[in-house]
Amino acid sequence: MYFLGIVLLLAGAIWMTVNAAKKDGALAAVFCFICGIYTIYYGIKNFAENKIPLILFLAGFALCLVFRPDMAALSGAAVI
Repeated sequence: MYFLGIVLLLAGAIWMTVNAAKKDGALAAVFCFICGIYTIYYGIKNFAENKIPLILFLAGFALCLVFRPDMAALSGAAVI
């Protein structure tokens, strides 16, 4: 599930980066791809055009956060 989160997060980030490059130029596209906070801000600011990429980005972020590999040891599933 962690890797699915990474794929969703990257798909949303790249999609929003392309939308930012088309609408606001190269600087917004660079910020969108490098800075996750700006990606969320840009997605909310331009919600009409970026509904699906923002949802993909946030869902991927949530999956990465919940299913982190370092948290597997705390779940008890790794106990032999």
